[in-house]
Amino acid sequence: MRISAVALAAWAGFVASAQAGESAPTRFQFTDLDLRDPHLFVEFLGCRDFTDAALLEFSVNGSLQDTIQTDGDGDGYLDVAYLLQFTPLNQAAATNPLAVGSAQCTAPLAGTTCGALTGAQASTATLDDAMTCLEPIVGTVRPYTPPVTNPGAPCFVSSPFTLTLNLLGAPLLLVDAQVAATFVGDPAGSLANGLVRGFLSEAVAANTVLPPSLPLIGGETLASLLPGYDGPGEGDQNCAAHDDRDVHNAVVGWWFYFNFPAQLIANLPDSVFADGFEDSGE
Repeated sequence: MRISAVALAAWAGFVASAQAGESAPTRFQFTDLDLRDPHLFVEFLGCRDFTDAALLEFSVNGSLQDTIQTDGDGDGYLDVAYLLQFTPLNQAAATNPLAVGSAQCTAPLAGTTCGALTGAQASTATLDDAMTCLEPIVGTVRPYTPPVTNPGAPCFVSSPFTLTLNLLGAPLLLVDAQVAATFVGDPAGSLANGLVRGFLSEAVAANTVLPPSLPLIGGETLASLLPGYDGPGEGDQNCAAHDDRDVHNAVVGWWFYFNFPAQLIANLPDSVFADGFEDSGE
């Protein structure tokens, strides 16, 4: 595999612009993602929480980790890559432009190189060096273990936007989502205690169908795995005895909380990847 002539020309232009004083984006890539609240439950020899504990060698957080850290289909790219892009990062400023999206990133995760953001959502990062930047909304979390980790100073929090994550092979559509994390170093070399917070409506969850290839839950709706759901059909409800549902702007659903770490990645600029990688066959 080699980089095309067009990409090399774009790279030369990027070097020239950098020498002229223009700043390249600062990018951080999620290296893991863990659902903290709500947990997911399925009926299998009793009502089972398979968020962290493997059920038939399959768990929610295990699946999230695999998609972010591995190349499951052998195409040379990580299955899923989430990026936070500052343009650029200025830790001395009160606010920074921020874009959140996915990218095509080479495998393995260590030493990965990522292309342009796709499905990018524009936001604004507010920086703070004296507080917790994002916390759960009061009354929307249960005492699951491990609990939600809050990012403390020095940290940033994004303004709200709409975020779609890959959960068990299905789209998880979160509205009024925010992302926050603690800077490690100045300039930051990584992000710690990252937190994603966003709201999933019950109606959207009831219309989100999981891939049929999944063990036990294939073909089920995402809502059927969430505590409190009680659908219109007989037996169309979650097995958990408790109700995790929340109400946001008069809409019933669930506030989702994920924790993540992220690594600083060195990239060729987006323009280099507009032409993509060219397979030389060598």
